[in-house]
Amino acid sequence: MYGICVQAIRYAGSYAVLYRLGRSREAVALARQALEYALTAQWAHFEATGPEQLIDSYHHTRNRTFRAVTEYLGTPREEVEEALRCMTTQGRKLPRVASMIEAIDYRGMFRTTYLQQSQIVHVTSETVTAFMDINGAGQFDLLSEADDPYPTQTVQYTAMATMFASWVLESLRVDTPGLAELDRLSDELTLPLNIRARKDEDTPSTEAAKDS
Repeated sequence: MYGICVQAIRYAGSYAVLYRLGRSREAVALARQALEYALTAQWAHFEATGPEQLIDSYHHTRNRTFRAVTEYLGTPREEVEEALRCMTTQGRKLPRVASMIEAIDYRGMFRTTYLQQSQIVHVTSETVTAFMDINGAGQFDLLSEADDPYPTQTVQYTAMATMFASWVLESLRVDTPGLAELDRLSDELTLPLNIRARKDEDTPSTEAAKDS
């Protein structure tokens, strides 16, 4: 869990760096990764078999990578199979991120945001329209730059991803003042501590997130 949470926080920090350099659209890729990692950590924390599924996925990715590399190097197939048989388990893939979000997202707010960010990250029609405009003569102009069309929303959810990852980390530690500090920051920044927190309250305002 530690590596997942730290990577989420680092992705969020990298988003802030790129955003401040005027690359808000390109920064969305990092914001999406921060959200994906943080929600994966939340899913593993709240789902009863989450930790076991994470371990299985680690075995699966290790074995898949091992097989791909040895095949590329031309390692005899019988040696590859023998090595794989000696490994603890073959493991299994994690559920899709969308499925994880579906399992823990009580309002569907994260599913919608993740989909919206994916439209910018992947090759979609959104990419085409972002770099085109219609001039006064009704003709198309091609643009060399484009911004994130939802910057306030992206900032808000990236901040939540950071809080979610930080909360999981502190929840797994013993005798630290971290949870109390996160609770204070949660009130100050109007951010939920985790995906289950403040379930009956309104979603934090985008203006409050923008100010934070």
